[in-house]
Amino acid sequence: MGDPAGIGPEIAIKAVAFRELPSDTSVAIIGDISVLRHAARVVGFTGTVHKIDHPGQAEPGGVYVIDKGVVSPGAYQTGTVNAVCGRASYLYVLEAIRLAKSHEIDAIVTNPINKEALHVAGIDYPGHTEILAHETGTSDFSMMFLLEEVAVVHVTTHCSLRKALDLITAARVIRHIRLLHTTLVGLGVDRPRIAIGGLNPHAGESGLFGEEEQKEIVPAIELGKSEGLNVSGPYPPDTVFMRAFRGEFDGIVSMLHDHGFVALKSKNFNEGVNITIGLPIIRTSVGHGTAFDMAGTGKASERSLVSAITAACRLVSHATPRG
Repeated sequence: MGDPAGIGPEIAIKAVAFRELPSDTSVAIIGDISVLRHAARVVGFTGTVHKIDHPGQAEPGGVYVIDKGVVSPGAYQTGTVNAVCGRASYLYVLEAIRLAKSHEIDAIVTNPINKEALHVAGIDYPGHTEILAHETGTSDFSMMFLLEEVAVVHVTTHCSLRKALDLITAARVIRHIRLLHTTLVGLGVDRPRIAIGGLNPHAGESGLFGEEEQKEIVPAIELGKSEGLNVSGPYPPDTVFMRAFRGEFDGIVSMLHDHGFVALKSKNFNEGVNITIGLPIIRTSVGHGTAFDMAGTGKASERSLVSAITAACRLVSHATPRG
């Protein structure tokens, strides 16, 4: 459900009740039923919000909730940071992870949580990804953004630009190439075409604008090629996304957070999907935050959540059957 004070409850109801999802897809919303029933009234849903005890009781086309009984609408103010909501959103994620690890669900789709709310609740994680990695014992993972059949991973994300420059090594670049390739195959892409974005303007212009391409990025590309991966570059970061959206590439390895996200969010802010890659379980997420300024209005778009559910279904359909 995400942070109760954000738009998560509203878009959860809208996505499940008002948008057509892949056929035979059963969705169980993990959260608090009193919050979700309130959200249903806000968005104008007049159907039944069902309480269930197990995800197997959810049926396609209905709104079903695994009620954790953590918080009610009167315990917090919508659109504000609250420790109660931070703790609740954390507990919802833990329950989803438990169900995924025990194979009671096929995938997790997360709505936004708030880093500050987690902090004031005494929960020392910056977000979903780190919680998922810790709870699954995963050390080799990354964030991938999927938009209009173009997938992007970032070699560096939430750190200063100065620190990011030191983090761009051949080892990190090849690790992200491999993770991106594996996930694209998991999405049903045959022999994924992976482009590597440069770090410097014009991808360094043969050392004229920096040496990182020659010293770190090109060696990683050559290693990827030697492993049989369909990888090329480095390409100037200001044009590689345009080329991908024209159909030349299935995925891009971007060196910096803003190289990738400025391009993607300018292209289409509402429908991007965040996928945590490298986990032993499937997790997709909306590509936006809690949007406290819109919470309680019923106006927040559910399009990113619908895309995230659809992407999770694709990953499930191509996953190796579990014993």
